[in-house]
Amino acid sequence: MMQEVITVCDGSLTIGNKKILKHITCKIGTGEFVGIIGPNGAGKSTLLRCMRGFLPLTEGEIKIHGRSITKISNKELAYQIAYMQQEVNIGFGYTGLEVVLAGRYPYLKWWQNEQEEDLAIAFKYMEFTGVDSLANKPVQNMSGGEKQRVLLAKVLAQETPILFLDEPTASLDVIYQEEIFRYCQLIVNQGKTVLVVAHDLKLAAKYCSRLFLVADGSIISDGVPENVITEENLQVAYGLHAAVFRNKVTGSLDFHTYTSVNKHSRGTAVHVICGGGSGSKIIRRLYENGYHLTMGVLHPSDTDAVIAEAFHISCVVSQPFSKIDTLSAQKNRAQIAQADWVVLSNVAWGEQNIDNLHAAFCAKKLIIIEDTPIEERDFLQGQGIATYYELLKIPQVAVMTSLDFIETFCS
Repeated sequence: MMQEVITVCDGSLTIGNKKILKHITCKIGTGEFVGIIGPNGAGKSTLLRCMRGFLPLTEGEIKIHGRSITKISNKELAYQIAYMQQEVNIGFGYTGLEVVLAGRYPYLKWWQNEQEEDLAIAFKYMEFTGVDSLANKPVQNMSGGEKQRVLLAKVLAQETPILFLDEPTASLDVIYQEEIFRYCQLIVNQGKTVLVVAHDLKLAAKYCSRLFLVADGSIISDGVPENVITEENLQVAYGLHAAVFRNKVTGSLDFHTYTSVNKHSRGTAVHVICGGGSGSKIIRRLYENGYHLTMGVLHPSDTDAVIAEAFHISCVVSQPFSKIDTLSAQKNRAQIAQADWVVLSNVAWGEQNIDNLHAAFCAKKLIIIEDTPIEERDFLQGQGIATYYELLKIPQVAVMTSLDFIETFCS
């Protein structure tokens, strides 16, 4: 059974006339990697500061290992919790090593200097964060990213069972952002507990074992990443429309978000005939602009089929490596008949998908995307070319490039 290390019981914080935190209740156990996510101003950093004891609650209680935080001295808390805040003003003249060694203060008496063991620990974590070469460099001469990594090394050098990190990846290059989360995951596997305020939702979802989604001072969702980062929660917390899915390439939870919907697209049904990735960009832009989409017929491993699954688009899928079967062809034509208009993307035509080209004749209005000539995309000895030119004779057909299409219908 997991040991409980942090407990917040109906915690609230009011500053002036404003209630910053509202009835927070949670329990955090040993070996958990908890990401605190949410929009700016939601109360994420304030919650972390309260858990550390820097801000006293106005209502409720916080316990560390079952003891009220109000009964624990700062010295005792320093043995238990290392805290990395967002912004630190460091005095003039301090070197990188001196800053990192400051993380060893709980273990020293007021009259003691650092010992060889403290130096070894400091260099150990400076090497990990990639700042060992900055040991003698004054902090005021460091870049923002260098300073951030020095401060992270300082927190790690404190060697506490609990770590609080308030947006530790700010100002860091991508490689170090990933490295910090990976290291946190490693130390929680060793039994430590990490709470991190994170602005990068994808990194938090990838590495954290648990997420708190904070909005307007309350935890509105608490659980494993796939239960917290949902389309509904992103809408409530961030005001975003989103498609949440499991990335088949990385295996990680992923999502695509957008904030604007084209007012002219509401209620407009569009069926996309595509394949081989030819519809990917068009599908994404149509989705972002709020069109009601259907797709087909595609093989299940097709790039466009993967996008349809990610965006929860109704898609007719047939057997792989075979011609379109009769049932799939009928479903495809039924969706085409219900669509206000159909987009025929810049597809290459062969035996397996030629029925999609014939199905385009069922469209009420047809837009043909032509980025490359049909002669370069026909692998049926002219059959695709002949059918294509028959489509061009229909009065309700428009031909344009994908760029022109996006500028016309998705701007």
